[in-house]
Amino acid sequence: MSGIVSPGVYYDMPSDEYFADPCPEPSLTQSLAKVLIAHSPLHARQEHPRLKVEVDDEADDEAEKYIKAKAIGNAAHKIMLGRGKEVAIVDAPDFKSKAAKDAGDDAAAAGHVIILRKHHLIAQRMVLSGAMQLDAIEGAERAFKRDAGDGEVVIACKYRGVWLRQMLDWPTKDLREVWDYKTTGLSASPYETGKLMSSAGWNVQAAMTDIILGELDPEGAGRRRYFFVPHEQYSPFALSVCEVGEAALTIGRKKIEYAIDRWIECMSSRKWPAYPLRIIRPELPEWDVNRWLAREVQEWDEREAAQPKSKILTNLAGG
Repeated sequence: MSGIVSPGVYYDMPSDEYFADPCPEPSLTQSLAKVLIAHSPLHARQEHPRLKVEVDDEADDEAEKYIKAKAIGNAAHKIMLGRGKEVAIVDAPDFKSKAAKDAGDDAAAAGHVIILRKHHLIAQRMVLSGAMQLDAIEGAERAFKRDAGDGEVVIACKYRGVWLRQMLDWPTKDLREVWDYKTTGLSASPYETGKLMSSAGWNVQAAMTDIILGELDPEGAGRRRYFFVPHEQYSPFALSVCEVGEAALTIGRKKIEYAIDRWIECMSSRKWPAYPLRIIRPELPEWDVNRWLAREVQEWDEREAAQPKSKILTNLAGG
């Protein structure tokens, strides 16, 4: 029987069950919506655990690689939220020795995420530093506090005839604040977070949450706040607290509604188109055009400045 039989808030759902899609019908998530928007319905179907077409000869080399940033991110997430993938610490400098490889294989076979001890120490230092910074930020008093909220809470509803689901990093118990923890190898500077929000689609994620919680808790409409906490994985482990504003949330909701429209079309027709079957004429981004024009002006000015004064006077005299 499906793990989600009715719309609601589900606590303590195993992540494997959630990612397998436990809804009565194939459901749409914010991550699938992003794939559908950025790529195509066919790409979204291939990402869906219940709709994708299995390809036997697909190489899965990435699953066998140990990626430091990913390992630290998983461990920091587990420590900060108190929930997440089980982490298995391998006490070795790397995975070159047979003992380390065997320990990693055993942990992976048990469904755990492996991490070298030296990298787990980094994750611990990250979270300790992050907690201290959050404590000093006004308005972040309930962020990731065990008495104020819960980690990895699943929400699901039926909206416009479509099942929607989402796993929230840290909603407060009253569902009025939703906190999302994002470890990053990039800058978490306040001057860069606008780019992060755009590239990672924080507003799309917040909009999906807003729609589902709006169905489950209509009394909270307009009273909920959505926070993202990008946290640098490198010393000094700085973080920022970012709230999704109303304008960004509105754009996110437009994108989610677009994705739902396409999802409904594809589910009913059972047709999942890829890219348009026509010749396209791409337009250059405005920044690329402006950059080239600025270069032309700069190089012209430099050439003019480099000319001998006698030649400039000759040019002015018409000689």
